[in-house]
Amino acid sequence: MIRLQTVEKPAQLTDELVAELTQKYKDDGTGVWKQKYIVEALLKMSADKCCFCETKLQEESKYMEVEHFHPKSLYPDEVISWDNLLPICKRCNDKKSNHDTKKELIIHPVRDDPKEHLELRNYRFYGSPPLGKLTIEVVDLNDRQRLTDIRYKLGTAINETLSDLVQLTHDYVNAPSTRRKNKIIGTLKNIMLEGTREFEFSATAATVLLTNPDYLEIKRLFKTFDDDDNKLWTQDFVNLEKEVEYCALI
Repeated sequence: MIRLQTVEKPAQLTDELVAELTQKYKDDGTGVWKQKYIVEALLKMSADKCCFCETKLQEESKYMEVEHFHPKSLYPDEVISWDNLLPICKRCNDKKSNHDTKKELIIHPVRDDPKEHLELRNYRFYGSPPLGKLTIEVVDLNDRQRLTDIRYKLGTAINETLSDLVQLTHDYVNAPSTRRKNKIIGTLKNIMLEGTREFEFSATAATVLLTNPDYLEIKRLFKTFDDDDNKLWTQDFVNLEKEVEYCALI
């Protein structure tokens, strides 16, 4: 789970239309939030990911549902309120159900920073009470089959790649070659990209990466081997690491 950057309310969603659609929902229960411009804006907000579990939406039958942070069944006046809408997967939406977020607060992915309330240990989320702990329970963020096992596979793959890469980096420092340089730079960039907000389960990838001793050693070697002709730790890596830090739960 990472913090989402809000996007502007769609221009079509005027105050007059909000009032009209809200009343329509109250009258007959019509799904007034199922507007293409709403869906597109919400997907942009989350880089096509579920706001809670970070699974990629719109692929492999994982279609986006519109989440009403304060449930529409309890707070119908907010059924089309832009600040109350989020992108969510069906699994998380079913788990959260009609949980009353005004009486029992959970993390709001835009207003709250998850890293202030959650930590990742052994691919499971642990939360500080009340927000972190309750969010994990309400949305079942430690669902073993659907989430924890996937995080484990992702983290294991990253750790194994870094283990190979650190040796390759030592070899390059001892015997530089263009082929070896291109391989280690390309591999490290690809791993780091997995920990950026565009990628599925980026909080897990970012946390695993930044806490891995092999990554820290590779970074040290990159910085040490830093002459004008063979610069390794470039500004691109500096910028990429900042993106990874944004997603990491540390």
